[in-house]
Amino acid sequence: MEKQTSISRESQTLALNSLILEYKNTFDRSNKLDNKVYIVITFCGFLFVFITNLFSGLTLLTIPGGTVSALLTGLYVLCCLALMLAYIGVLIYFLRLLRPERIHRMDPDFTHAEALSSLPEQEAAGQLLELYRQVVDENLVRLHGRCDRFTKGLRYVVCTVILAFAAYGVQILLALFQ
Repeated sequence: MEKQTSISRESQTLALNSLILEYKNTFDRSNKLDNKVYIVITFCGFLFVFITNLFSGLTLLTIPGGTVSALLTGLYVLCCLALMLAYIGVLIYFLRLLRPERIHRMDPDFTHAEALSSLPEQEAAGQLLELYRQVVDENLVRLHGRCDRFTKGLRYVVCTVILAFAAYGVQILLALFQ
């Protein structure tokens, strides 16, 4: 019987250690995701310079002489407006992604509320394992949600960059037809 208890304690110890490691890794992953968001926001700063260069072309617009020139001028202005809205949307999206995430922590008050100290060792270890498992699972769900939102945001950035290049193309065409 003692060997059975020893094996049970060892397996509980291994399970607890792995859950504690996963618990710590969750916070590391969250910090790494925050760093990736900061990198994208920094990229948006460089994109802003690119966009302001594009908007300088608006000051060079003249009254269009022909139909093609008028269409290109209208398309250019629309592209610039769409680009401005897309850029602002991307910034807001990523800044909102940096909001503090409610990640659960295993603090002493939490374990005290579960009255682990009054339970027999074997039962307390089992309860502690279950608490860690719940906390880690909830944190991972939140982290996966943030990762999905980050990936979605990257798609918005790509669309904004494509829109910027399209606006530059229209600006070049406009310069050729004026």
